[in-house]
Amino acid sequence: MTGPLAPTPTLELLRAAAALCGPAAQRLFEVLAEDYPASLERRPGQLLRAADASSADLDGLLAAAGVASTDDLRLLAARESGLRLAEPDLRFTSRDPESEPRERSALRRMITAEEGNLRRTLADLQANGALELAAAALLRARRRWVLGDLKSAGYASLLTSDLTSSMRDVFLVQPATGAAVNAISDAHADDVLVVFSFRNYSGLTVDVAREFRALGASVIALTDSYTSPVCSFATHVLAVDTRSESPHHSPTAVAAAAHVLAALAAAGAKGAARRNRRRAELFRSLGSYGLGPAQSAASVAEGAPDLPEPAAGPRGASATDASGLPAAPGDEHPPAR
Repeated sequence: MTGPLAPTPTLELLRAAAALCGPAAQRLFEVLAEDYPASLERRPGQLLRAADASSADLDGLLAAAGVASTDDLRLLAARESGLRLAEPDLRFTSRDPESEPRERSALRRMITAEEGNLRRTLADLQANGALELAAAALLRARRRWVLGDLKSAGYASLLTSDLTSSMRDVFLVQPATGAAVNAISDAHADDVLVVFSFRNYSGLTVDVAREFRALGASVIALTDSYTSPVCSFATHVLAVDTRSESPHHSPTAVAAAAHVLAALAAAGAKGAARRNRRRAELFRSLGSYGLGPAQSAASVAEGAPDLPEPAAGPRGASATDASGLPAAPGDEHPPAR
C-alpha cells in the first residue's frame, strides 16, 4: 500500500457519523483515516487501543454510518478503492512454552471451532430426537434433580435456573457427598435426574446416576461421548461436542444444549407462562429486578411442541420451587391417586 487514498464516499460518511457520535468516535475516525483503507487490515482491537475507545464506540460509529460491521466496511473500501484488502491477522500469542510459534492458536480458528461444535451438536440432537425425549421425561417427572461436579457445576446451576422459571419441584444437587446422599434418599422412581459429565469424569456424578437408575428414576446425561462412564446408567444421552483449541473442554455447545432442553420443557409445561409472569411480578415487587419488560405469555406458549403434560405430583407437596418462591396459582399438580 503506497499511502492513504483521496477521500471516498464511505470515508466521508464515517467523518459525518463521527461528528455526531462524540469524541471517542472522532478519535476512531482519525485512526481509520490515517492510512485508509490500509487501516482496515488491522484488528478491531488494535484500532480501539490506538483510539482509546471501546467496542460500543466502534459499534455506534458504524451504525451511525449505516455499516453493519468492520468486515462490511472493509468490503466497501475495497470496492471503492479497487484494492484487495487482506483480512486482519487474528493471531494471538500463546505463553505456553511448549507451543511452537507457527502453531500458536489463532482467534479465527477458535471461533470457527466453537461454531462447528454448536452446529454439529444441535443438528445431531435434532436429528436423533434426543432433545424431545429428554424434554418429555422432564415433563412427566414428579421432581427434577440436576447435578454437575467440577466445571459442570456451572452448567447445572444454569439449567436449574431455566427449569425453575417454568416448572416446580426443581432441585439443584450440590456436588458433595452429603447433598448427594440426601437427594438419593428423597428420590422416587417417578423423578428424573439431569447430570453433566465431561472429561475428566467425576466419580460422584457417575455414582449418583447409578443410584437414581437403581431406584427406577430416569437419568438424562449431557456428556461428550456415548462411551463416557455415565452412559451406562443414562435413560437419555445428549451427546455434546466439546472439542476445543484450548486445554479445557468447550462449554459453548453444552450451555446451548441445556438451554434448548429447558426451553422445550418450558414450552410443553402446563401453566409455564402464568408461572413466569407471576415470578416476574414477585421479583419486581421485591425490588430485585424489573428494569426490563416482562416476557409475554404468547412468547412462551408460541411454538410449543406436542409433548406430554407433567404427571401428578405427590400429595401435599410444597408449592415452592428451587428459588424458594411460591408457585403461581394453577401450577399445583393434582394429588396422586
